[in-house]
Amino acid sequence: MWETREAARADVFRYVEVEYNHSRLRRHPDYGYVTPLETRSLLRQNLVPAA
Repeated sequence: MWETREAARADVFRYVEVEYNHSRLRRHPDYGYVTPLETRSLLRQNLVPAA
């Protein structure tokens, strides 16, 4: 168990954002079978205003 609630939250956040989202694939053709991290990166590239 964790000593504090904050320690538990930090561990859960680390797991979801660092381990889970970097490895799991979105198994749907609309997402192109990429990880959530790759999806965010692709969306940022497409949403950058043209200069």
